[in-house]
Amino acid sequence: MSENKSVSIPRIIFADERSEALIPPSVIMASALQRRGYRIKPFVVGIDEYLVALLYLLLGEPVTVLDPFLVKNPTHLAELFAAASYENGLNVLFASLGKAEDEDIAVNPDLLVIGEQLQCPIIPIFTSKGSSAFTARRIIKFSRDLSNPIHELVAAIAFTSVPNPREYQLLEISIGRDLPWTTLGYIPSFILKEKPKLISLIDRSSSSQCLLPIKTSAARLIAMERQVEWEVIVAHARSAPPFGVKVLEQGAYNQSRRIGVIHHPALVLGGDNNEKFFEAHRFNVIPLDFKDKIAYNDVNFIYVPHGMGYMFMVDLIDNVSLMEALAASRFKGKLFVEGGASPIFGEVFHLPNESTIKGLSFFPYEGRYKEFSSTCHKVHVENISSESSEKAFRGYCPSWVLLELKGFDCISTWIAKKVGSQTSAEDGWRVGNAVASSLKLEFWSNPEAIDKLLN
Repeated sequence: MSENKSVSIPRIIFADERSEALIPPSVIMASALQRRGYRIKPFVVGIDEYLVALLYLLLGEPVTVLDPFLVKNPTHLAELFAAASYENGLNVLFASLGKAEDEDIAVNPDLLVIGEQLQCPIIPIFTSKGSSAFTARRIIKFSRDLSNPIHELVAAIAFTSVPNPREYQLLEISIGRDLPWTTLGYIPSFILKEKPKLISLIDRSSSSQCLLPIKTSAARLIAMERQVEWEVIVAHARSAPPFGVKVLEQGAYNQSRRIGVIHHPALVLGGDNNEKFFEAHRFNVIPLDFKDKIAYNDVNFIYVPHGMGYMFMVDLIDNVSLMEALAASRFKGKLFVEGGASPIFGEVFHLPNESTIKGLSFFPYEGRYKEFSSTCHKVHVENISSESSEKAFRGYCPSWVLLELKGFDCISTWIAKKVGSQTSAEDGWRVGNAVASSLKLEFWSNPEAIDKLLN
């Protein structure tokens, strides 16, 4: 049973022009808002594993991924957003504005879909390295290319890399003359920082040092009086229309099921979507933190999220209780391991530097890690035994993870078909009822099929 109700969910989309080498300016703005006392719940629009990890480590809050392919059904997307959002915080959605080509900006289609479906105010953040006249022409053309529903969602605009205050004043005059958008200020170029490597962010010995320049930039931005109109940003977020949500009175599944979810900084690359799925459907979710060394005898099922498994294994081998819980779940067939966590559960796995390490031997395959790449292949995942694609999941295949099957001691559960390609491959390797996958699955893409997977 369920009921519908409307709730106030303060929300805003930061949509910035991005550089491959630099931290997105929206990240520094969110860090500044957090330092001003606001609790930030981060969402990433589209698949961006680097940004998910960065936001989690910088803001200390779980990150949810909103991707129109992974969750195509608008109702399920709204349910995911409602399940993950904070009613008493600022829900900030981080999106790429689009690809710049001379004076044109090819607007990110994911931004358009998510903005319209969630009726979320949008703040575009434009780069302005040249003259104010050139930047103004780009923005005016950008505004004309927007559809009316999206144009109405643009609450205000901001800038980065404006050469000097005089150029910003000229920008304000030009924009104010031609467009009904408020200008919120700009982030000077010296505030922007280069991206640290992902492995350095995740490594607990270097993470704090990597994040310090970003936090320092946020502090400097706050100290610059009236550089950015922070209260106006918050006001736009709070002006978002009420959000309709479906509230479950009784879980769709067995509420007595205790699902353990591994928590580790290396296992956050896919976001917290699947954990939010468990919570929204009234499973009893038990966080299994790698730092805890207590007995987990009463967990019915363990879910190991996608991430850099070999970084997780460094801490796992020191946690006997967690190792025992994983082994017990594997024996009972109540274990699901996904994405980059999977290679360490094989017999051996190979690191990017080609060194070989003995795995946990839960599954009879070899795992391989390549150098991290942001390339991910979107896939449809169909059950081999199903005659209908209606029971398909959606997900993606990280290009830096590979499983190589050895022998015939486990069977495949799914066929994964890459979008836009004829390529397909078997996946979902099962030993008994325990399953390991090289894919990152999106449970919200097909909630009705999850019950079978968990049982």
